[in-house]
Amino acid sequence: MTDFLKRISGRNSPQAGITLTSINLKFGADVHAIAGREIKEQVFRLEIPFQNKIGSGLLPDNLKGPEITINDVLIERPFELVDASPKTPLNVAYMSRTVFKLQIKGPPSYTGPLSITFSTDSKDNVNIDVEKVTLIDGDRRADVEDTAVNMILKKSQIVRRDVQVYKILKYGRTVEKVGINKPFEIVSSDPPFPFTVDRKDSYIIKLYIKCPDFNYAGPMEISFK
Repeated sequence: MTDFLKRISGRNSPQAGITLTSINLKFGADVHAIAGREIKEQVFRLEIPFQNKIGSGLLPDNLKGPEITINDVLIERPFELVDASPKTPLNVAYMSRTVFKLQIKGPPSYTGPLSITFSTDSKDNVNIDVEKVTLIDGDRRADVEDTAVNMILKKSQIVRRDVQVYKILKYGRTVEKVGINKPFEIVSSDPPFPFTVDRKDSYIIKLYIKCPDFNYAGPMEISFK
């Protein structure tokens, strides 16, 4: 296993206490978990061989055709990809092999898995990973249940989000405008603003949200004013 995945310590990296319980390699619908390890540096390196051969034993394997194009290497939060070599997009011919050298920044302290995705999605697409949606009205905050979602969208795509506001807006409350945290942008709403919560069906607001043109992982915060 040490031949399969080798960690090289980051030079001049701040010390950290990171325990990787497993390293999950994702390709298409397949996930291959390998053993975790102790990480002492906040910035560290991983070398991951990628072999385009069915049944090679070195996963991820290519199961979808003679040649594949790796368009992106994605690292899930709370980790951040600092650098990757070779650069993507990268064509990997059948029966050939490449080694991805990744430089990754982690949190000062962490115990849990590290997930790495080899994406064949077009560079015109972005990965939007919303960990939770929080509604804000003045000093009041309310998290919306079951709002974590991972979407692959076109760059700057506009999506519709139906928001239940009963947890944050009182009956009779008039909202003049609505805001959202960057890098998102609210394009329009139904009903349009200003609006008043004055009947049962007005507790659902349809928001049309413009997503960023780059990968994003974090919260979505919607504020009413």
